[in-house]
Amino acid sequence: MKKTLISVHKAYSTDGIELDSVLFQPRKKTKKIIIHVHGKEGHFVQNHFVQVLGEQYAQNGYAFLTFNNRGHDYMADLLKKTSTGFTWEQGGSMFDLLENSIFDIQGIIDYVLDLGYTEIILQGHSLGPHKICYYLVNSPNNSVSRVIFLTTADVHYQFDSSVPEWEKYSLIAKRVCEEGKGKELMPIRLWSNCPVSAATFWNYTNPHNNCFVFNGTHPKTEFKNFNKITLPMFIVNPENDVASGIQANRFIRLLKKNTVSKRFEGVVIKNAVHNFLSKEDGLAKTILEWLK
Repeated sequence: MKKTLISVHKAYSTDGIELDSVLFQPRKKTKKIIIHVHGKEGHFVQNHFVQVLGEQYAQNGYAFLTFNNRGHDYMADLLKKTSTGFTWEQGGSMFDLLENSIFDIQGIIDYVLDLGYTEIILQGHSLGPHKICYYLVNSPNNSVSRVIFLTTADVHYQFDSSVPEWEKYSLIAKRVCEEGKGKELMPIRLWSNCPVSAATFWNYTNPHNNCFVFNGTHPKTEFKNFNKITLPMFIVNPENDVASGIQANRFIRLLKKNTVSKRFEGVVIKNAVHNFLSKEDGLAKTILEWLK
């Protein structure tokens, strides 16, 4: 007999975007659930660790829900529920605005609360932690009890290392947005060769952005939103991450220095890469030890 029940769900953001989701459940009923927030141009089952974590969490008494946020894939047709039916909206990574994550995450939390879960843990990977940080700081009455951050990517470093003359293009993006053409694509791409709209480029790079959070390569810069989270926090970073720019253990020390959480713990998985490929079992074991 299978130890894990797996089902497909259609949840909705608080502004009506349909969020495809997969739920892993232990056969013995539980009130505990871990919600996974994927990163830039990813999707809910992209990384191999998603399935491994889902099954191993369920085998240890935790349900696990992974969902498509509106920034999934390079470009996506999003289905939106309205008072009169459904409409289509263009979305995906190239049109994603980080602040809209608050609608996705709250919608998913509302959904699992309706399913009867009461102990909610948010888990994010890559750009997912940035979105969770923004959500938590701007939703002070949330139902979250703990957070797990996997691969706290340094977005500022990604621009410095992979997007030539990004400051110049940021000003161009600002001007295009002011002209009401924010959906137009920029003449430059982000890392991973990702096309990007002017509105999204400006969202990443404007002086008050919520994307420059884990600033390992700019340690004197505010670790925005992250530095206000008081919840118990577990960070798991890979030793060989292309998105951090500095040595992994040093990064963990910087995160500890910039947190106000009284229950902070950080771990580096040796020889692991950004998506923990081939290290999924070790990742699961590490997280489960912390959960216990």
